[in-house]
Amino acid sequence: MNSFLVVIPLYNKSSTILRAIESVLAQVHIDFKILIIDDGSTDDSYQQASLVTNDHITLIKQENHGVSYTRNIGIKEAIENKFDFVAFLDADDYWMPDHLKQLDYSISKFPDATIIANNYKIKIGKRQFQKTKLSLKNIEDSFLVEPFFQYNYLNTVLIPSAICMSVKNNEPIYFDENLSHTEDIDFLIKAGLSAKVAFHKNPTVIYDETAGNKSSEVPIVKRSVTNFSKYEKEYPENLHLKKLIDINRFSIAIDYRLLNDIKNATLYQHQIDQNNLTKKQRTLLEMSSRQLKALKRTQRVLGNLGFRLRTGS
Repeated sequence: MNSFLVVIPLYNKSSTILRAIESVLAQVHIDFKILIIDDGSTDDSYQQASLVTNDHITLIKQENHGVSYTRNIGIKEAIENKFDFVAFLDADDYWMPDHLKQLDYSISKFPDATIIANNYKIKIGKRQFQKTKLSLKNIEDSFLVEPFFQYNYLNTVLIPSAICMSVKNNEPIYFDENLSHTEDIDFLIKAGLSAKVAFHKNPTVIYDETAGNKSSEVPIVKRSVTNFSKYEKEYPENLHLKKLIDINRFSIAIDYRLLNDIKNATLYQHQIDQNNLTKKQRTLLEMSSRQLKALKRTQRVLGNLGFRLRTGS
C-alpha cells in the first residue's frame, strides 16, 4: 500500500475548508497524512481548519506567498518525510471516498508512471454537475495518457485536486512560483514534456466552480501568466503542444477583450495559429467587449460556445 501526503493549500476558503478536510478523512485508503498550509488567510479559514482535530492532520500557517509556493512546500515535506506520493486538494474542492484507492490502483497498474490522475466532475450549480470532455477516447478504465497534449484540448486531464505525484527515486515537478495564474496549465505542460501520466476515467473529485474567491475572478491586468513562448522549442517533438498553447492564448485574449484592452488581446491573437481554434472560438475573438460581457452573464452559454476560461485555478 502506497503512502500519500495530502497537501491542502488554504487561502480565504472558510466556507469550504471543512468539507475538503472531511472528504480526505473519509478515504477508504488509510495510509495518508494531511498537511494544511494556511497561506496568510485574511478570513477565519485557519480557525475553521483548526476545529478538526485528528492524528492524520498537521496545520501550519505562513505569510502569503501564493498557491504555487504553498504546493511546493508540500512537495518538499513529502520528500523529507519519505512519503511515496504527494497528492493535492484545493480547499474549495472535495473527494469521493475511493479517490486515493483508485489512484493506488492506477499506480499498481502503471508502476513507471510518475503522475497519476483521476477524472473529476465540475460543480456548476447547487445540485448541478458537469462531466468532463476529453479530446480523445480510450476504452480502458485506467490508461497512460499518450499522446498527452492531444487529450487536453477540451477539459484537461490534470487538475491539482485530482492528481498525485511520485516523490520517491525521481525528481518531482514543481509549480512555477513566479506565476499568480496559469500555474496549473504550466504544470500540465511540464508534466506532458517530462513525465509518464496515468489517468483513470472514473470521476472521484468534485471541482467546485460555484465556490467563491476564485483566482480566476482577478482581472487579467493584475495577473502574472505563463510566457508560453518558452515552450516553442518543444514543438517539433510534441506536435500537439502548439494547439494546447493556442487554446490557452485564446482564453487570455478573451480576458483582455472583456476589459476592452484590444492592444494586449491582439498581441495574444497574433501568436495563435487560427487553424488550432474552432469556428466558434474564432467568432468570439471578433466580438466587442459589450458582446462578450453579454455572453458571460450565462456561463452555460459560454461553455456551449467553446469559451471556457482556463487561465487560473
